[in-house]
Amino acid sequence: QLYRGEPMNRIAIYSDDPVIVKHLSDVLSNHFDIFTVTNTQELSNISFALVDSQKVDTDIDLITTIESSSARLLIVGGDWSENQQVNAFVHGVAGYCCQSDSPKLIVHAVTCLLQGDTWIQRHLVPLIIEALIKKNSKSENNPINIEQVKSSPLLATLSSREKEVAKMVSEGESNKLIANNLNISERTVKAQLTSIFKKLQIPDRLHLALLIKEL
Repeated sequence: QLYRGEPMNRIAIYSDDPVIVKHLSDVLSNHFDIFTVTNTQELSNISFALVDSQKVDTDIDLITTIESSSARLLIVGGDWSENQQVNAFVHGVAGYCCQSDSPKLIVHAVTCLLQGDTWIQRHLVPLIIEALIKKNSKSENNPINIEQVKSSPLLATLSSREKEVAKMVSEGESNKLIANNLNISERTVKAQLTSIFKKLQIPDRLHLALLIKEL
């Protein structure tokens, strides 16, 4: 919800399909400052974007751009398979929703991502974690050195509540569900996640889930 006086978040749309651009613009323009990008270079220089799944399907280099970008990306598609969704998350996508989802749901997905959450079907979380484990085990630039975390005092710095939050994140719970289950506000959950990420030196909730799974 946008309160009077609050600046609108800038949201980019990356698509060659004018129908999709218009649809997403109509859905989001009352809530966010919408603009379009036309190439991957522009995409790598922004903080948040909705990406047409057709762009990912037809541009073999786009997934590499996504992985090296710091932008939070929500893929909007027609009917992506679960394997396609898992692969996208493993390469750094923060969310996926169908073009046919209700306007309210799309706005909610964007809002969740802006708050640092992810937009994932809960039953896909174990598959994503498994894929991340395999990917990290093959990578020379592993973003999480499990052995280093185990042998360091980092885990001991988490409070009991932060450990509860971390465990629930590893089970695929959203910030809202965590807040409801622990009888705290979503703002508190977000603050605790920020603290957890900083203490454990990890970038996001998927890597937190990966770490908990590995441990």
